[in-house]
This record gives sequence, structure tokens and C-alpha cells, in this order.
Amino acid sequence: MNQSHQQALLQSGIHHYLAGKLKLTRVYTTLQQDLRLRGSSDAHLSLVIMREGSGHFSLQKGVVQPFQPGSLLLSSSQLPCEGEDFFPRNYLYDLQIINYPVQLLDALQAVGLDCSGENGKIYRANLTSSLLEIQCEIDDACRDQSAFGQLRLEGLLLLMLWQSIEQIQQGECYQAGGTKLMGRDRQRLIKARDYMREHACSSLTLEQVARAAGLSQLAFKRGFRAMFTITPWNFIIECRLEQALGFVKSSNYTLDEIATRCGFSHASHLTRYFQRRYGQSPGRYRRQASSD
Repeated sequence: MNQSHQQALLQSGIHHYLAGKLKLTRVYTTLQQDLRLRGSSDAHLSLVIMREGSGHFSLQKGVVQPFQPGSLLLSSSQLPCEGEDFFPRNYLYDLQIINYPVQLLDALQAVGLDCSGENGKIYRANLTSSLLEIQCEIDDACRDQSAFGQLRLEGLLLLMLWQSIEQIQQGECYQAGGTKLMGRDRQRLIKARDYMREHACSSLTLEQVARAAGLSQLAFKRGFRAMFTITPWNFIIECRLEQALGFVKSSNYTLDEIATRCGFSHASHLTRYFQRRYGQSPGRYRRQASSD
């Protein structure tokens, strides 16, 4: 981790812990700005436990692979490598990043998880209830700064690695691949995302957005999903729902008026997406908000 990483991670909702030779970064925050972490590292072994979040990472120039909520990523390399992590703003991030001593790479090799090659290896698996329980125990151990608390935290972090390896072995391993995105394409996709957020409540077409960003429709659709782990259309719906939520909470507009202002074709269209996103109808949400 270079100095730029350290500076970027010194913000509210991001905490760092040491347990013996293990390092834990605990993230529970909603980013107000995009966070891009670039850097190089020596041989490494790290584990990302993501309950909530979004973004992508790259250990190979131009090849982007997504972070996904409800999953773990085990990154390992016996050789120095360069990489980039990108976390878009306005998402809730609930994750743990654990860095282990490189001596433990031998343990991966012993159980058949290859970590050789120029760019190392990435393995992905879904989070299980037992892994989530360990994550909660880790959070609890972080509150105990005593010598016993440090020992407990170290044991839990090692247990998390062991359980994660077992889960990887039981499921399908995810390795290289991904979608190839060059630096200029990423900047165009960020431009497209900001354009969509600004114009979400108007009659947008994907062709219009792609043209505004300087991309073909195919490159826009594929690249947007790879970079932000959401389709362009679903992102537009999310932006429209954010606007609608504000009107439902703090205006006297009817549902038809809110639907029209936020780009939905009619009130029932808004209601269907609103209930799916927030778990209740706009009318019920408004009644509860007014009674609080």
C-alpha cells in the first residue's frame, strides 16, 4: 500500500487494526466522492469480505473485474504486481480487508490454490452464514484493545482465511477474465454515469448517453456494467427513485405528479419500482414519514 492509499483511507467510517502480523481495514461508510486506489505491492495475500458495496478492481492492465456484495475475494501473488481499486460514490460500503503474511502463501499452495503467475490469482466465493458470523465476531473483537482482545482478533482473522478457503474449494473459483477497459474508457464511463444522474428524470435513451460519453452503445453497456456492477437502465431507475423518495418525503405532490417529474410513465409504474426498492408503497412511506 503506497502513500496515496494511506491518505485515501484516512476518512470517517474507515478504521485500521493490527493483530500480530495481520492487518485489518474495516470499512462502513457511504462515500461522498469516487475513490480510486492505485499502487504496487510485493508478494501479497489479502482477503476482502464485502457485505455491501460496488466497484471494480484490476491486477492486470486494462482488465476490470467487479466487486460484488455478498461475496469474498481472495487475492494472492508470489511476485510483485500493480493494481487499481475503484469504489463509486453514493454506495454504502460494509467490508473488511485483511492482509496476511506472505508466508501463508505456502498454505494456499498446499491445498491446491495456485498463486503463481505474473499477476497472481483471484478467487471468489459467496458469503455464507458462518462467514458472516465470523465477521460480526471480528467487529466485536476490534472493540477490545487489551492483549487478550488482540489475540482473539488474530485468531478470528486466521479463522476467516481458513473458512474462506474452504468455501472457495466447495464452490466455483473465479479467476482472471473480466472486461478490458483502458483509462480513457473509464473516464468516459464516469462521464456517462454523471450525465445519467443529471438527466435521469428526462427522456433518456442509452444511445443518447453513449453518444454524450463518446462511446459506442455496445462498449457503453458492457463497460458500464463491468465498472459499476449495475446495468445503465437500472442505474437510471435508481437515480429516478432517489428523486421520487425526496418528493414523497417532503412535498405535497400527488403520485402522478411525482411520477411525471421523475421520469416514470405513470403512478403505478413508480409504485412498482418504489415498493421493490424500499419495501413499501410510496403512499405508505409518506404516511409513516408524516407521523414520525
